[in-house]
Amino acid sequence: MMRVLRPMRLVFIIALVVQGLFFSIHAAEEIKAKNPSLSIWEKPRYENAKLYAERGLLDKAIPELKEIAGLYPDNVEAHAYLGWAYSQKGLISDAVEEFQKVLQINPDLQRMPFNFPMVKDTPAVAKEFIAHLEDIIDWTDGFSGAHAVLGFYYVQQGMLGDALNEYKKVLKLERCEGKESISGIDQAIKEYEDVIRLKPDCVEAYIKLACAHADKDMLDMSIADMKKAISIEPERGEAHVYLACFYARKLMLDKALNELNETKKIRDSMLETSLAEAGRCIATCMFENAISAAQDAIRIYPRDKRAYRLLATAYNKNGEIDKAIGICKEFLCRYPDDVHAYAFLGWIYVQCDLFKEAKDLVERAIRIEPENAEIQALMAFLYVSQDQLHEAVAMCNKTIDTMSVKNDRVSDYGWIRGNVPSIEQKFREVMDVLEVKPDYTEAYLCLGWLYSKNGEAERAINSFRKILELTSDSYKAHVYLGNAYVQRGQIKDALNEYNMALHRVSATQLQ
Repeated sequence: MMRVLRPMRLVFIIALVVQGLFFSIHAAEEIKAKNPSLSIWEKPRYENAKLYAERGLLDKAIPELKEIAGLYPDNVEAHAYLGWAYSQKGLISDAVEEFQKVLQINPDLQRMPFNFPMVKDTPAVAKEFIAHLEDIIDWTDGFSGAHAVLGFYYVQQGMLGDALNEYKKVLKLERCEGKESISGIDQAIKEYEDVIRLKPDCVEAYIKLACAHADKDMLDMSIADMKKAISIEPERGEAHVYLACFYARKLMLDKALNELNETKKIRDSMLETSLAEAGRCIATCMFENAISAAQDAIRIYPRDKRAYRLLATAYNKNGEIDKAIGICKEFLCRYPDDVHAYAFLGWIYVQCDLFKEAKDLVERAIRIEPENAEIQALMAFLYVSQDQLHEAVAMCNKTIDTMSVKNDRVSDYGWIRGNVPSIEQKFREVMDVLEVKPDYTEAYLCLGWLYSKNGEAERAINSFRKILELTSDSYKAHVYLGNAYVQRGQIKDALNEYNMALHRVSATQLQ
């Protein structure tokens, strides 16, 4: 990917001052309390240093702030001002060092922004730009310039923890790419221009040339280069992101927003195409293709929940259970409050006989949403696995009440596969037994269990029903049939079977 944005020049700083976005820290009272007081001799010098910084006179501000921060190493404001000045100069590694010191002194600032006097006057377009870039940046995660711009604007909002995270990404990408000298950049520019002379429609050459010009702060030329690339290939999403970042460096945020909006339209169109393809392939049992399409969707937009669900579904249906579990865990790391995802993963665990893991998930989900029908249904199944049939019946009744109150339904998880070694061989063995003994109820019980583990709930239900046709007083058949109904979300049918099982137990005890 392209190289990081070069240091932002004095004209950039002066423009910031004109817009009222300069850094003038008056931290919250608890922040001030942690700052050691400056001596009466150093305070005037410190105030002058801050004034230099606010006026964009960074070459005067930095030496003074650096000396004061050295004399008062636990002073949050001194390090924050110095980090801000470094940020404006484009000296990202130095800014990172200062912001790290700020957060070491006061870890609360990881979550709480500084109280800038001009934050209330920050143009709404700046905040809108930040929100749009946050939404789109994952798509071009390898473009260090986008992280540099986002970090810069975080600093303007006093969000030093977020700025530090973005600047660290910049430094990591720089290390991976290798930083070129000015002469190296000049040579690269010449080479890209030579390519364009031979191939005037080469989009890649224009993009690389634009970023090389940006490395030298030749932003007008960068913008012209990127516009040419977009004119050749308008649907090139990352080109719009690059252009947005170049505009943002020139404080042309309206134009930057326009480019990010174009990027979002392109991204969303590609995303919907990949999601539709993944769904179509799952429906036609082309699971390998579904996995590929869902992975494309995640690459396009890593925050889309549907893509993770489709990928986990495709992996599960393809028999790659461990990968399905891994995707569910990754999803829950991103969205720890998504109760539907807990239910999904919980049923995979159940199908793999990992009941402890399923119970742990249920406990976490209940803390998030105590009245959730899907989790309650899963709890009913888990009660049965522990031979607590009375508790399962009570939970089914509670699930029905929850669905009634919320006018909701429980999803069908009967398609989820387990992890049974040599299952095809086991199917053949059971079928061989039934061919010899067509009325052997234990064989139907085993067959239904295999169908259930293979994600074929309807066939499992038919097998258990066959047992009840042969012998209506089978406790196991009623319990297994109830389990299959719970997995399919048919809670009333499950409740009926569990009650029948309890009736058989009572009848046996009376005898």
